[in-house]
Amino acid sequence: METFGRGCLYIIVGIGVMMLLALVTQSHINIPLIIAIPLIIFAFVVAKKKTDRSQ
Repeated sequence: METFGRGCLYIIVGIGVMMLLALVTQSHINIPLIIAIPLIIFAFVVAKKKTDRSQ
């Protein structure tokens, strides 16, 4: 459960950074699914490694 929460936090932070970047540049940011899905998987892999390391 800790891994899921941490992975979701990383994804939310990433979306926040993208929204901030879009606001600063006053543009639209479109991320295709073929790029977004591996990034989401990568966030959960990093969260899993961090959870395993802290135990």
